[in-house]
Amino acid sequence: MLTELVRRINEDRRRIRLIEQNIDRVEQGLSSVEGSVISQMGDLKISLDRINNKLSSAAERLSLIETNIAKLNKQINKSATRIELKQIESFIDLVNPITSKFITKDELERAFEERLKRKI
Repeated sequence: MLTELVRRINEDRRRIRLIEQNIDRVEQGLSSVEGSVISQMGDLKISLDRINNKLSSAAERLSLIETNIAKLNKQINKSATRIELKQIESFIDLVNPITSKFITKDELERAFEERLKRKI
């Protein structure tokens, strides 16, 4: 009976040792996975920071573009349209002393007197 107890105790010790070894292997595996996850999270954080910086830069550029578009729209609204330019051109042609014929006061009075004489 004593030998049976010794054998059972030895068998139990062997089983406990195997369980402890299995636990050690699982803990090492978990440590390895944990280290890998921590490393990947660090890489992910760096990538997210880069993306955030790029988005911030793009937002700043977009804001600058929007500001420039608003300025251009104001300038376009202030500038003359094609119709307005045609009207100005017509007015200039109308009062241009080189292409227009003007009459002096004396010439008008003479022409008026001549017409009056013809009617009489």
